[in-house]
Amino acid sequence: MKLNIHKHYVGTKVDDILFGYTKRTDGYSDYPSESFNMALYIGDDAVNVHQHQNMLADEIGFAPDRWVLPIQKHGANIKEVGLDDAGTNVRELSDALHDVDGLYTYDRGLLLTMNYADCVPVHVWSSKNDFTALLHAGWRGTAHDIIGTMVREYGNDPKDLSIMIGVAINGACYTVDSKVIHEVEKVGLPSDAVDQNEAGYNLDLKTVNRHQALQAGVLPENIHVSELGTEDVEQFFSYRLEKGQTGRALAFIGRYEDDQR
Repeated sequence: MKLNIHKHYVGTKVDDILFGYTKRTDGYSDYPSESFNMALYIGDDAVNVHQHQNMLADEIGFAPDRWVLPIQKHGANIKEVGLDDAGTNVRELSDALHDVDGLYTYDRGLLLTMNYADCVPVHVWSSKNDFTALLHAGWRGTAHDIIGTMVREYGNDPKDLSIMIGVAINGACYTVDSKVIHEVEKVGLPSDAVDQNEAGYNLDLKTVNRHQALQAGVLPENIHVSELGTEDVEQFFSYRLEKGQTGRALAFIGRYEDDQR
């Protein structure tokens, strides 16, 4: 499954489901100049972020008041949300949905969103019901098996699920120390996901998350991995490569209601 390139995002529509990841170009922010920053918490003018939200909404057919956005903490806490949560943390940050790195819903017309700038977005949906989920899998979330936690939260047959492991920094550009490797090893670290070098270890979080999805019972033919990487700083934000001086992308997934299609 390929992520198609659009003006402000890369993404795909599968039946009534849309998922994607925003690009860095053609915006109004100074993170860097004329970038499409989607985060309110990095010091950008909220007017810029709101403009970007509206521009993306026009492209994808989900108005911002139908989005929901948690405050992530690089953990593995997961929360069910519904239409009653729509708008949370979108136009302004609040005290709601703090320390949440995974969202799921059974409601159509709700767009699950999170901010990223290297960590792995995991888009999840069921073919048997309206279950839809989004995960933020940095190394800490991965070390807590956030995919396995989400599959258990689903509670039905994992063979019903499809997963897209989306745009994130690729392993060749992601060097970590032995502490990170030891933490990830606790939940299973496939040999093809790590490569030792003089600076430490190159860690392929996409491969680790694919492995965890398989362990959780998702069928291999239902697991898709994007080759696109945030190391392409012409197209995407990279916190690591830009030493924190950059904007944030928005990953998203939602099911259209009948009148949105």
